[in-house]
Amino acid sequence: MKYVLGMSGGVDSSTSAAILKNKGHEVIGCTLKIFDSPKMEASIADAQKVAAFLGIKHEVVDCVADFKKYVIDYFTNSYKNGQTPNPCVMCNENVKFKFLEQFRRKHEADFLATGHYVNLNREGERLMLKPAKDPRRDQSYFLYAVDREILLHAEFVLGNFEKSETRALAKQLGIPVAEKKDSQDICFIPNNDYVAYLRENLRNPCDFCCKKGHIVTEDGKILGDHDGIIEYTVGQRKGLGLCGGPFFVKELDAARNAVVVTDHDGIKVNSIDLSDVKFLNGEFIGDCLVKYRSSGRKIKAEILKNANSYVVKLAAPEFGVAKGQHCVFYLDDCVVGGGVIRKAA
Repeated sequence: MKYVLGMSGGVDSSTSAAILKNKGHEVIGCTLKIFDSPKMEASIADAQKVAAFLGIKHEVVDCVADFKKYVIDYFTNSYKNGQTPNPCVMCNENVKFKFLEQFRRKHEADFLATGHYVNLNREGERLMLKPAKDPRRDQSYFLYAVDREILLHAEFVLGNFEKSETRALAKQLGIPVAEKKDSQDICFIPNNDYVAYLRENLRNPCDFCCKKGHIVTEDGKILGDHDGIIEYTVGQRKGLGLCGGPFFVKELDAARNAVVVTDHDGIKVNSIDLSDVKFLNGEFIGDCLVKYRSSGRKIKAEILKNANSYVVKLAAPEFGVAKGQHCVFYLDDCVVGGGVIRKAA
């Protein structure tokens, strides 16, 4: 079989390439250049070093413009609108897998592969996208929106690996990046400091999200001041600097440049309205489990359809549901779909 392997220069994708090569497959490495920086150049150099070590072909594909449009601009605009973005979901859907699929077709490869920790099986045309063996590394949440036609030609080598097993195998095989540290959560944010990044990149006078404003109750009473809504998250309790309470962040109101707070009961929600809903194997309506943030647990819920929109009815009240995040549906431990959180009540 011929595989195109997305190589980031890290231990996961490098080990995936080695596993496929050692199984006798033809492997072509593909590194996506997603932004211009010394860090990106270092990652490309690492991927090239690994490819040379494994004796496989390797190419670099420039997708800087698409990454800026679909990931970086989306990220900054979300914060400008008082939303909490998830750039990894958007990157997988709009950049990473689309470019890898184009590269696969160009080279007439049978499959594309990556170093994601997730399991994917096929039953005919039905896709069974399941969490990885290592729950701390599972990335199924981030892949729900990838085009199913692309996933029909995708394989994930590390689905049944613990991260420690991946690194141990990399050392055993002598892979040059075996000791390389894991990448940070948001690849284009220096030092993972998204607040500093936004303050640096949102300099327009209309970008109120970086400016001082008021912390208010739901009925508009001013309780204090804030230095920019970008420094707060829905559900946050600590660091508000308010007397009395306890208070919790209920909403980031970009239009008023206000952080809206409430009491503990005030942040409970029973339903989630979604936009941009996608399903992996056709529409799903009914009982399932959902995750409304990547690091959260799966909770019981029911997916309902209201006219042309979808609503997640929660089995029990939940806290900290943020607009802009993604709510992903699981049935029998398989991803069946998901959507973007438009509002919660």
